[in-house]
This record gives sequence, C-alpha cells and structure tokens, in this order.
Amino acid sequence: MIFVAAIAALTAMAVSTGRAVTHHPGPYVPLCSHIDLSASYLAEAEPGKGPGFVFVIKNDTNKDIRLAKPVPSSAHWYAHVGEKWLWRASSGSGGSFVDAYNEKGEVFAYQPKEAPQHPEYMTVPAHGSQEWTEMVLDHPSIAYRPSCAICNYPGEREYRAVFAYAYVPHPQEHADGLLACGLRSSPVVMPPIAVQHAASK
Repeated sequence: MIFVAAIAALTAMAVSTGRAVTHHPGPYVPLCSHIDLSASYLAEAEPGKGPGFVFVIKNDTNKDIRLAKPVPSSAHWYAHVGEKWLWRASSGSGGSFVDAYNEKGEVFAYQPKEAPQHPEYMTVPAHGSQEWTEMVLDHPSIAYRPSCAICNYPGEREYRAVFAYAYVPHPQEHADGLLACGLRSSPVVMPPIAVQHAASK
C-alpha cells in the first residue's frame, strides 16, 4: 500500500500539535530500530463502553525501554482514494513525520511546556513485550476526528489508522532513561466510518 500525506492540508492548518511539516518548529527524534508498536481494532473494548484498540510494544533490544504515558500519544488516519491512501486527520501529539514523504525519517516529539505534576511511565523489558487495551472513550487522541471539510475525499469508505509515540521530557521532569526515539505502527485496518459510529453509540 502507498500512503501519501496531504501536504497542502498539513501545511495550511495545525494538527493538534500546532506544527507544520515545512520546517522544524519543535523537538524531533529518529524512528526507533528493533522496537515495534502494533495495534488492532476492537469493536467493543469493554461491554457497553464502545470501541477501542489492543496495543502491543515489542522490544527486541538488549535494554529495558521506558515510555511516558499516554502510549500511543497520537493517531493518524488515512482514506483509500483511487489507488492511494491519503492522509485524512491527525489527533494527539508526537509522532508526525517531519518530512511527510520520508517514512523512515525523523518525527516530531511532544514536549510538555510545564513539568508534569503526576507523570506515569510504562516499562517494557529487554527482549520482552507489553500488551494493553485502550478505549476510545478514555483516550481521546486515538478517536477518529476529521479535521476539516477540505480534508474530505469523494467516495472514501476504507480507512487505516497509524498510531505513534514520540516524547521529549520537560527539563524539570527528571525522568531518566526515557525512550529517545519515535514509534509508528503499521497501518491498522478500520471498519467503515458508519460502522464505527454505530459501535460508539
């Protein structure tokens, strides 16, 4: 599959991070090697609580890795239009490509403006994995939220979601050993939007 970002739309408006793709307005990090983030869609994560996702981080390095929650920190949605997958919307912070045409390049990292008062972290052991479930209801950054009318593509029905994480701690956060690279999942197959809306009601 070919995923193409809508550069004009991304440049013309701010995603939730308020960053464009044409320059480096904030911190950015390389993508991780030998660390994999994957996800799968759940029509109902818990009885009566609507859809969600099962996430898995696999750490194939020789060291434990530590991540600041929430993980993932952002979601990026693509629609199938003709023979291409075009960017549709993004939510959350951290994990957007600095250069949308370079899918192996650097990603923007979220850095809080103030030190978190009650930070939470996730640790994945060396050569180990971590699996967890997130409900859209509890994690707004993984919800599908179209950004604007100009982002609509005629006839779109098939969607994929890419989940991402990239974080740089605040200088006063004193969080040693946080993962210093970014993660992006492979595209996650999504049901048609009408089905998603029905499941969330």
